[in-house]
Amino acid sequence: MLADLRFALRQLVKSPGFTTVAVLTLALGIGATTAIFSVIHAVLLHPFPYKDGNRLIFVGSNRTDEPNSQMPVAYPDYLVWRKEARSVEYLAFATGSAATLTGVNEPAVLRNAAVSANVWPLLGLQPELGRVFTDSEDRVGAPAVCVLSHASWQKYFSGDPAVLGRPITLDGKSYTVIGVMPPRFKFWAGDVWTPVGLQADSDQMQSRVLRMDAWVVTKPGPGKTIDDVRAELNVFARQLAQQFPDSNKNVGVMMRYLSDSVTGPFRNPLLILLSAVAAVLLIACANVANLFLARTSARRREFAVRAALGASRGQLIRQTLVESLPLALLGGGAGLAVAAWGLDALLAILPQDFVPAEAQISINGPVLLFSLAVTLGTLLLFSLFPALESSRAALGHDLQEGAKATASNRTGRVRAGLIVAEVALSLVLLVGAGLLVRSLARIGSVSVGFEKDHLLVAPIQLSGSRYAGSEPATTFFEDAVARLRALPAVSAVAAATSAPFSNVNGMPLVVEGKTYTDVNQLQGLIFALVTRDYFRAQGLRLVRGREFDDTDRAGSQPVIILNEAAVKKFLPEGDPLGKQVMLGAPANLIKPGMLPPGFDKFQWATVVGVVNSARYFGLQGDAAPAAYIPVRQGWDYPQLRRFMILVVRTHGRPLDVVPALRAIVKSLDPDLPLGHLATLDMLIGDSLQGTRFNTVLLGIFAGVALALAAVGIYGVVSWNVAQRTREIGIRQALGADRASVFRLVVGQSMRVVALGLGLGLAGALALSRTLRSLLFETSPFDPLTFAAVALLLGLAALLACWLPARRATRIDPARALRAE
Repeated sequence: MLADLRFALRQLVKSPGFTTVAVLTLALGIGATTAIFSVIHAVLLHPFPYKDGNRLIFVGSNRTDEPNSQMPVAYPDYLVWRKEARSVEYLAFATGSAATLTGVNEPAVLRNAAVSANVWPLLGLQPELGRVFTDSEDRVGAPAVCVLSHASWQKYFSGDPAVLGRPITLDGKSYTVIGVMPPRFKFWAGDVWTPVGLQADSDQMQSRVLRMDAWVVTKPGPGKTIDDVRAELNVFARQLAQQFPDSNKNVGVMMRYLSDSVTGPFRNPLLILLSAVAAVLLIACANVANLFLARTSARRREFAVRAALGASRGQLIRQTLVESLPLALLGGGAGLAVAAWGLDALLAILPQDFVPAEAQISINGPVLLFSLAVTLGTLLLFSLFPALESSRAALGHDLQEGAKATASNRTGRVRAGLIVAEVALSLVLLVGAGLLVRSLARIGSVSVGFEKDHLLVAPIQLSGSRYAGSEPATTFFEDAVARLRALPAVSAVAAATSAPFSNVNGMPLVVEGKTYTDVNQLQGLIFALVTRDYFRAQGLRLVRGREFDDTDRAGSQPVIILNEAAVKKFLPEGDPLGKQVMLGAPANLIKPGMLPPGFDKFQWATVVGVVNSARYFGLQGDAAPAAYIPVRQGWDYPQLRRFMILVVRTHGRPLDVVPALRAIVKSLDPDLPLGHLATLDMLIGDSLQGTRFNTVLLGIFAGVALALAAVGIYGVVSWNVAQRTREIGIRQALGADRASVFRLVVGQSMRVVALGLGLGLAGALALSRTLRSLLFETSPFDPLTFAAVALLLGLAALLACWLPARRATRIDPARALRAE
């Protein structure tokens, strides 16, 4: 064994060209596969660092008459579940909201994850500093405490351990810092965690109708399963529906594993990318196998001599495998270097929402074991055929074949088969990439429904302590709009509670003249409280009627503007102008206490205008129905009015206005931080990150596969020409011209390529349907894509055949015959 290994190393040193090409080819395949697996390991297999992380269950509510629906859990319902449930180990409640941190060098917007105290034993991670809050601190009236994330501790408090016991101010309220969590603890994407029980007496928390973005996380108890938990919570849901029919009728429970909830949307794209990179690895192995077959053919006489001296077939196979081992290890080592570099490049383009906040993507122990397994797997893949071919020398025929080693027809068939596989796999990848490119092009051509150029959006969350009522909050935004309008660079500006690609609020719309006897009859749409000039600032086109003006204020006739999608859905017949509609619910469906004060009074409004429909959630799908009302005629509900988005239309580059905008906001409130400022082009680009990532990565893999296949075809055709030098010389001596020799070489090679194209088209037809969920207005069987890809691959193969065929036409017949 050691002698065979030493001999293998000498062979590799003696053939630096062969060694370099083989190692680089293997490194490319192994490295790409390892890099993608490191993402899959972190995102799909082990996304959470928590105790029994893969057993955690995400629980929400749903409409039993809409099985695939989901909606947040009402806090009063959660309290019943927590009290009565016996099938779970812990039942934790979690919600999140923006909170303004003041008292530091620069005010900042943090994500405040308000959670129940039992989330800590459920997740099982200990704090890095201090402690976590307890049940006694998770109640109304308890001292306000908080736990910081590691990132917040470092960024805002310079990692000072003395932060423990220090008071900090969130939304004008003082909290005492009692702990700091380790870096990987990022539950609910929190920058800071506070006890949810501190706000349990708020109107929104006590409502079963006005559900905030709140959910439940739990884990089955000993001996229990997710089905046991689902059955028990559904019993509670039915009991609550009987007890509170006005709010809980047809409200059920939905649940899935937390890992599926977080990573579900990314599972198919990542598995498709893993399949793609596995295909690249197989093509790389086929190329190296072809190199080894060529070298084995040249050494057939050597193997025959070994067999004649007593080497068995098994010993010859072992020798070839041992000779392949150093090459595989070198390829694996170089592959790790490629994986490390590729992972950095991958993380640079990986969309933020593609990865759970807790996931750590790195080349760790499990990834290294995977890389080792892949390396050993490639060893078998690329050395199996050469090993079997070398062992045939033990049958005793090769010493009779002459001094010059020539390949058998069987070897040629194997090498041709490998080319067929390379071409087929390459075509499947190219078709997938082509379909995604076509889909992305179609998405890019979709109209958003408004003028998106020269548009800046600035979300602003006001503090509840400083802006306790609706009036001061509305006045702040009106003042900000007035000052921004005075800037020469601004052409139009407004504020809105909802804006495309930014934030949306939903509400049922009721039409006068229709009878509503059940809440299930209500249909919702997007609504926005807006200041004057909103439609001009947003770039929405008025289709009919009028826009809002200064007369549309509190106390005047309530008015409303609908978009075309809302008119089509709610007022499909006749002229919508002048009709009466109401955002909310009719009085007969609202019981006292169902909604918080200020949000429990709905009024009829007259439709005074219709604007074109805008896309709010992305470029895919239909534009959503939406309604707009003047902010001064909206609900006297401070929580709604404290968050608005400044929509600023500029004459020039939108980002040039940012310094002036910051100065205006600071002059109005020095302690108010600005959220994420972005142009509409940036927000639209963010919505396409996942699509672009899939397209770019699959395109890269397809390009690599195409290059490897072309190189493989070139190598096989060159080898065939070298093996058939005497035959070609005889043909030329008998009168064959160069053109006929060229057609012979290219024609025989392209027949093999054509077989690969045929199998590849069949495979692409079978597998392209897996891309259906990633495509937009593009058929997975798009004939133009299939034809273009087949033509591209055929031309690449033709070029790869042309060079050796051209060399074949220059063979000197006399020299070829003398050499034999």
